[in-house]
Amino acid sequence: MGAGESSESIPTSLETVQKRTQWIRDREIANTALKDFLRNHDKDLPTSDIDLEEHVAKVLDEDEFDDFRKQFRFGGKQSLNFFVLTGISDEFDNIPSQVVSEFPRAEEVQDQKGEPFLVDTEEFDDRLYVILGRYVSMKTVDPSTGKPQRELKPDECVAVINKNTDLVHVRTAEVPLARRICKKIASSVGMDYQNEDVFYKPSFDQAFVDEFSDRIEKYVNLNVVVSEGNGRTASSVRYTSKKDETGEYMNLLEDDQVQQELNEEDGEISKGYVKLNDGDFALYLNRPQSKIWFRSYEREGRLNEIEGLIDDVLRKSGGYPQQKLQGFENVPE
Repeated sequence: MGAGESSESIPTSLETVQKRTQWIRDREIANTALKDFLRNHDKDLPTSDIDLEEHVAKVLDEDEFDDFRKQFRFGGKQSLNFFVLTGISDEFDNIPSQVVSEFPRAEEVQDQKGEPFLVDTEEFDDRLYVILGRYVSMKTVDPSTGKPQRELKPDECVAVINKNTDLVHVRTAEVPLARRICKKIASSVGMDYQNEDVFYKPSFDQAFVDEFSDRIEKYVNLNVVVSEGNGRTASSVRYTSKKDETGEYMNLLEDDQVQQELNEEDGEISKGYVKLNDGDFALYLNRPQSKIWFRSYEREGRLNEIEGLIDDVLRKSGGYPQQKLQGFENVPE
């Protein structure tokens, strides 16, 4: 087959196609991500004169589009903030009914700046998604009230709880907001989030970095923190990679100055943009905030792969204190 559309998979309802197309456009999904999904599902790519988003809406059957929704509803250029809620996996089935009481509804916060409200919970692939929306102030003013107009963002923040681990991540750029959300989720099932053995951010310490380095192909940019000694504040130096003769960015870990800072000056990498060994993943690691974020659009499956990678690195580097942990086995002290 060429780039045409299989009539067997085209939905018969024009209304269905229109709704699907609008859903795709509302999420501003990158064309590369759409094409990758089509290839992975053995679907033909459209010719250049055919609208890609409408093509996707047409050629996927009902089950395929349901999978498409799961992959792209919460995907994107996401920030993942990691927390450990000791025992939260044991409460997995109780959270949907209990979390309702902890968050307001949309109509209760529509005049409040950025206050998250509960939209829904959704479960798939052994993960529970606590979906939170916010009203975000716009630059325009409501002529009837004189107040800034607010735009409703129904999927603004998402907390992802894994059925098999106590590692939770919240997708939002705002770390304090992510912390507040996790505390509310813990409170909803009666967990004492003020107890540091129950609620804490996992440590992306030097042991974490050493273990994580085995998964990294190269650092494209990084920040090195060097202690100045004598009680003075540590300084941070940022390095950016140069391209070699082939146009590829060089690995900053092979840079002489970086090596001197790390080895002779006892410096530590605090932040860095890295490419992983698979040659495809690229992410920005923020050690002090136990956070990662992506510059490119990532679908759900790939975000979950990274969650699994972080979980694995924490296990092997001792990032889960043994006395605090539930639901894990053979974790080093």
